[in-house]
Amino acid sequence: MADYAPVDLTAEGQVEFELNGRKVTAPAGTMLVDAAFAHGVEVPIFCYEPRLGPPVGACRMCLVEVEGMRGLQTACSTPVQPDMVVRTTSELAKDGQDGVLEFLLENHPLDCPVCDKGGECPLQDRTFRFGPGKTRFVEPKRHFPKPLDLSSLIAIDRERCIQCWRCVRFSQDVAEDKLLVMEDRGAGSVVATLTGDQYVGRFTGNVIDLCPVGALTSIPYRFRARPWDIRNTPSVCGHCPCGCNVELTEREGAVQRVTGRPDPNYAVEEGWLSDLCRFAYAGNDGPDRLRAPAIRDEGRVKEAQLDEAVDAAALVLGRGGKVGILVGPRATVEEGFLAQELARAALPGALVQRLGIPGAGLEAIRSQPAAQLGDIDGADLVVVVGGDPGEQQGIVELRVRKARRRGATVVTVGPRPHGLEGLGTAVRSEPGRLAAALEALELPAAERMIVLWDEADLAAEPDAAGALARLAGERGARQIELGLDVNGAGLRALGMGATEVLDAARRGEIDTLLTIHADPLDGPGGPEWGWALGRVRARVAIASFASTLTESSTVTIPASTHYETEGVYVSMNGRAQRLRPVTAGPEASAPGWEILIALMHRLGAPPPYRTAAATFAAAAAARPALAGLDYDALGVLGAPVAGVAPVSPNGVNGPREPAGTGLPLVTTTRMFGGADAYRAEALAWVRTGAELVLNPAEGARLGLADGARARLRSPFGECALPVRLDPAHPAGAAFATTGVPEAGVERLLPADRGPVRVEIEVVG
Repeated sequence: MADYAPVDLTAEGQVEFELNGRKVTAPAGTMLVDAAFAHGVEVPIFCYEPRLGPPVGACRMCLVEVEGMRGLQTACSTPVQPDMVVRTTSELAKDGQDGVLEFLLENHPLDCPVCDKGGECPLQDRTFRFGPGKTRFVEPKRHFPKPLDLSSLIAIDRERCIQCWRCVRFSQDVAEDKLLVMEDRGAGSVVATLTGDQYVGRFTGNVIDLCPVGALTSIPYRFRARPWDIRNTPSVCGHCPCGCNVELTEREGAVQRVTGRPDPNYAVEEGWLSDLCRFAYAGNDGPDRLRAPAIRDEGRVKEAQLDEAVDAAALVLGRGGKVGILVGPRATVEEGFLAQELARAALPGALVQRLGIPGAGLEAIRSQPAAQLGDIDGADLVVVVGGDPGEQQGIVELRVRKARRRGATVVTVGPRPHGLEGLGTAVRSEPGRLAAALEALELPAAERMIVLWDEADLAAEPDAAGALARLAGERGARQIELGLDVNGAGLRALGMGATEVLDAARRGEIDTLLTIHADPLDGPGGPEWGWALGRVRARVAIASFASTLTESSTVTIPASTHYETEGVYVSMNGRAQRLRPVTAGPEASAPGWEILIALMHRLGAPPPYRTAAATFAAAAAARPALAGLDYDALGVLGAPVAGVAPVSPNGVNGPREPAGTGLPLVTTTRMFGGADAYRAEALAWVRTGAELVLNPAEGARLGLADGARARLRSPFGECALPVRLDPAHPAGAAFATTGVPEAGVERLLPADRGPVRVEIEVVG
């Protein structure tokens, strides 16, 4: 983790001081520990972590000598002063650091050869580098039952804990879930949960990264590998659209662990990860993983070799008739671009579309100046419109909480209650009346205003998108889109729309459909797609996991997941970042971009490039929204995309009437409620199911009690859900959870996730 805060040595307001005999400078107010690190001098630390807030000086490891000050000083809590004279390696400072380490090791077991943190433990490293060669303590070390399960994901070995408070401060001050506490006092202090229950939250895994001594470890990873037999690779999370930077650990050809990077991306996640991002990797090799190509011939399905399946796919696609190509939201930029090239060069006349929200009417708000997630920290007014960021774009919640702690005013506007409402002023809008709420919104004056807006909610209410665009324009605000699709912004940058393939299939104009990481049957509008695809003669699926679609496809080709492929994802707020493969995946699988290039060769139109890097270069040269981006220059931190959306003059759009009758349906997606969480056994204890939530008055009107089961019916489909009555949810609407496998809430929605009403009845 990032132990030291980055320091800008070129910023204004530098002060000069002496560090170990050298004259150096640092911005006024910088803590000595950070200023020294910026000048190549490491002062050992344990409790200090700049992202946790003001230093606490709990461990005393960073003792240094400051001329003119009585006794040794903690460098983590001492700001630089003009003409200060600091010695970090003097005999006096060294004696102090030796003493602290000797004391910390009094009870800590130095059993590194069997400790699962050995080799990755700052205590071990700093003992060798800064500690004494021997100890005066001869007393027996303490022993505790080990390990204790703090949750189903995190174990604690209490004898290793040095009471640095990092984990407790994260829970109290960053996630603000207030679940972890330091129980008892003095030598009896132990990390525990406030209630004695499991430590269950959405960001709990961060305490594993924060722990400097291996007291807190990951249960799924514990004893799986040693530091010298693993390989770590920086990449990007593919489980939500935030684009969080991660480090992937590989051993024996499998993903063994996901952690925050040692050098965080402060523009995105600042080193914090959601538990979905951290633990969902276990589903990568789940039972529904496609491991062998399959070819269906006259009703019989046979396994095939990869080359054989590509040959069969080319034969199916090239035998004439209209071809539709559907690109899923997890396809990389390269895969999307190659799909377009396939249609242009090898399958002339083919329709290429993405699966997702069409987004008509969102151009105006998208054309407002964009911000990065890191910019939220410095805002003095944050307005959240629609959505449920804590569940759907988890890391955004931590950014908003940080801004609030720094003094920002937070205003939320939307139809559903969510976790950010308690941070400031909450304006509850009626479903379908978001525009009216925005028009009536009274906001305080602010110099740095940022608007966070939910793609799905505003796409369903284009007039609200127009109202928000005008508001942002008048206030000079920057905006961040809270998208739903992992690489939706990247596919939009390629110019892909999202409705033509379905429309053409409905009309019977598609003979063959090629899907790339796309499964329309299990998503919104599934029944519509099912009917339309019934008119398609043949289907070729390039997919990583089995689905309703792959079970009936003519040819199925296993594709690499985001852990196994190169490529570029563009996060929801327009940041292009590179995926790097950490494993090769199943033997009979291949990256989607390689499969598409092979198909183009088989179809007689080979592209002039053979790598992901060259493909991205071609896409950047051909698509204005990607202009100026260089694959290698993206490095490990990525770069903002210049223009994801075209500019619309003023964003005036009319209201969109919901389909059907009954109560307006308001949907939300839970962090642990989607297919990724259901694939990962590690998340079994925290994953959530689908439910219908009603205000108690609404439940009474419909004759539904808490725990009853209700049937929901819309013009597009129906499903049955358990009922929960909650007075926090307003009357006049039905709230349902999407994304849960087999719950079927998506069947209620049209393919474009437009507004809909549902009739509700008791299931007898």
